[in-house]
Amino acid sequence: MKNILRFVSFILIISSSTNALAYGNISKGNLTIEPIVGYERVQSILPTPHTSNRLFYGARANWGPQYLSLEAEVTQSKEDETYNSGTVEMAETSTNYKLGLRSAYNIGSSLRWYLRAGASARESKYERTEAGVTTTQEPATYVSPYAGSGLSINMLGVFSLNAGITAVFTNHREIEEPEYQSSLGFSIRI
Repeated sequence: MKNILRFVSFILIISSSTNALAYGNISKGNLTIEPIVGYERVQSILPTPHTSNRLFYGARANWGPQYLSLEAEVTQSKEDETYNSGTVEMAETSTNYKLGLRSAYNIGSSLRWYLRAGASARESKYERTEAGVTTTQEPATYVSPYAGSGLSINMLGVFSLNAGITAVFTNHREIEEPEYQSSLGFSIRI
């Protein structure tokens, strides 16, 4: 995982310095706000370690020049699962926070490809109902690195349609694979 983060950091630094020289205007910045609706494959620990699928929603803000901008994201999701032929019900509500860097490259006049990397934090709340008794657990908030990529299609210079995939490297001992989040949304340039 350290090698992946080093590689992403190296690519971001090299690409941002190359683009800064090419555009000649390092100080120009802008603010972009995107509502997000997405689908993620999540590593769940309760009642036993397993993966599950869920929908999420939220917002993302990017500030700075396209070749290297600061991004902040907040998403929320809720998932309900039933086990043991309907006798056990699990509900998980989670809020994800991401803070990182994004580097975007124009491919033609209306298509933009981006890379992103940073830190992700998750707050979760688990509710288990069995025989009418509900128990609640709120595990500690954990911080994990993330990396992703996506495409953005520019429409009319102000609106963009965005699609992307992000891997969050949670590194739980029970489950070794990363969580994958795919999203589809639109953005408005301010």
